[in-house]
Amino acid sequence: MILSAVFAFFLAISCSTSKQPEPLTYEEPTAVAVVASATASGGGGAERNSATREGGDRDENVEIAVNTEIAAEKTTPPAEEDEDEEENEDSLNYWKGVQFDAPQFSEVMEFVQSHYIEENINESRQFAEACVYMMGGLDTPYLVLPKHFYETRKGNPDEEGALDGTTMPLKPGLDVVLVKAKKEEEEEDKEEDNKPKEKDSVKEKDKTADKKRKRLSDDEIRELRKKAQERQALLEQEWGKIKFDKNLMQSCMNKAIQLGKADPEQKDKPELQKRMWLGAAQGMLRVLDPHSSIVSAKAWEESTKKTTDSSFDGIGAILTQRDDMTLVESPIEGQPAFAAGVRAGDMIIRVDDKSIAGLPLSKVVKRIRGPRGTTVRLTLRREGEPEDLEIPIVRAYIENQNVTARLIKHHKDLGYLKLTGFVPTSADKIQEKITELESQTSTGRLRGLVFDLRSNSGGLLQQAVEIADLFLQNGDIVTVKDRSKGGKGEKTYRARPGNDHMMPIVVLVNDSSASASEIVASAIQDNGRGIVVGDRTFGKASVQTLFNPLIGKDYYIKLTVARYYSPSGRTIQVVGVRPDVEVPPEIGKPMPLGFREENLYNHLNALEANYASPNEQLVKGVLECANRRGIAEKVHQSDPNPQIRFDYQMYKAADFLECMYDIEVQAKASGATK
Repeated sequence: MILSAVFAFFLAISCSTSKQPEPLTYEEPTAVAVVASATASGGGGAERNSATREGGDRDENVEIAVNTEIAAEKTTPPAEEDEDEEENEDSLNYWKGVQFDAPQFSEVMEFVQSHYIEENINESRQFAEACVYMMGGLDTPYLVLPKHFYETRKGNPDEEGALDGTTMPLKPGLDVVLVKAKKEEEEEDKEEDNKPKEKDSVKEKDKTADKKRKRLSDDEIRELRKKAQERQALLEQEWGKIKFDKNLMQSCMNKAIQLGKADPEQKDKPELQKRMWLGAAQGMLRVLDPHSSIVSAKAWEESTKKTTDSSFDGIGAILTQRDDMTLVESPIEGQPAFAAGVRAGDMIIRVDDKSIAGLPLSKVVKRIRGPRGTTVRLTLRREGEPEDLEIPIVRAYIENQNVTARLIKHHKDLGYLKLTGFVPTSADKIQEKITELESQTSTGRLRGLVFDLRSNSGGLLQQAVEIADLFLQNGDIVTVKDRSKGGKGEKTYRARPGNDHMMPIVVLVNDSSASASEIVASAIQDNGRGIVVGDRTFGKASVQTLFNPLIGKDYYIKLTVARYYSPSGRTIQVVGVRPDVEVPPEIGKPMPLGFREENLYNHLNALEANYASPNEQLVKGVLECANRRGIAEKVHQSDPNPQIRFDYQMYKAADFLECMYDIEVQAKASGATK
């Protein structure tokens, strides 16, 4: 299980050099020469969104998304949903027409030496990983492994036969072997899909689809992660014994091109050499950390556009996939799925009378989406219903903006604001949305605001600073430090008075809140401006910059160039922002295990820091108050099986806001205003 999953991850990353769009999860550090667009901290939400608006309202970092699937196997992360891979190879080939060869690869290495946050870099390991990515990027891929590692792991049941393929030496006399990858069983699945099926057999397949894979417990996930870490440690140990220089990397390149040209299944043979150099660059950068890479300009621009506005034609429902079952996490209020009677928890069995058993979420989404005004028929299985339900839904235009806001039901004049990503328009849009909310209140003012940064994997640093500044009258927001000595590369961003929204605020976070989200959350927390609620955040406190190449164009070199520190001086790298109040997503259930920076390969190390939140006394009073008068549990009890998924964290945050407002009013009345 472990190696096959890790290998799938590796293949997806290798292929990403030519297919996958990059996410907009970086921020702006201090100015650097020849910078195309200064950005930083990529994250990762470490997507890790377990649900998606009909299959993906934004693109996620491939490494994170695939790692999530490996480590958890509980939920399927969002996928690119527009078309099947075989139908849209050209449209997803963001590197088409971009020149990338040996000179461009050498330039990437020069940028690493000049700007990367760590000055001492293991070049031998970089060249080895470049070879790994080249061989893994072939249409018939090969694993590249130290010979002793291969001999030690071959036959290990955890490898699930992934090392049983034919082998050959990379080079005579070198203790490195190539292992031909096992073919996926896709052809069998295609043949099965193309066979005529009776309706009864389809129904039988529907009923047994959810039995294919066992859902793992948190303890089982932890054990898998431990084994994967031990396997990786052994692999690194064996690579450490091998001197892999640039000449060996070139030999690997020649071998990969030779194998690709001889393979009848290899596509785009005229582009093969470029593909290999791109793979080499991505592999070389991956050795540095999970967030350094090369990014095509087209992918960057498209990701920015999708994060800003990812509206689409569909039914308006958030879907997720668990244990091979496609579930409706929640219909969106006011949208076609809601109007048609779709409910949270419904299992989708068929789309237009075609079984979706065994299909990935992206393909399910593709079947559901379609031109507005057309009808799609969903066959749903609902708990408590004796028969499956068939519901026709007329598709419509589904608006899906980066910033959304509304007043919270059951709480007078309390606002809710959701930010999906930190893009150039985010701060201005937040200003607009707060003004709109205030106009809808009974007094023209909000009594409090729930600021939802859950599953927000980051964005532009300058936007994080501007957004935090909206809620701070003074104080530090974040400090960025690069590798320069003596504080030369250090910059502190501070809040400026004016245009401040000083209502009580609760920031909602989870394990997929990363980078820019963590900057805002820690600034609010460290300055005692509001409380943080939810789960521990992702733990990404590094800063990336996009560099313009000097001898190439239409792509960027994304490098980690700095760390950032919260106003208290702590870095949340690996450890994340710990909430003032932990609240699980679902009432009466434990906090999910989560997926964070610590679960990524080769992340930057954590830096020790003792931290005590300045909100401890406030939180004590808020909890006492919320226990007396909170209504989150009562709202849930009044409708335990709602059509729209009950957002327990949001309603608890609203309870806390009510109490924070009361405490503030009492303090003002007693003359104890801060």
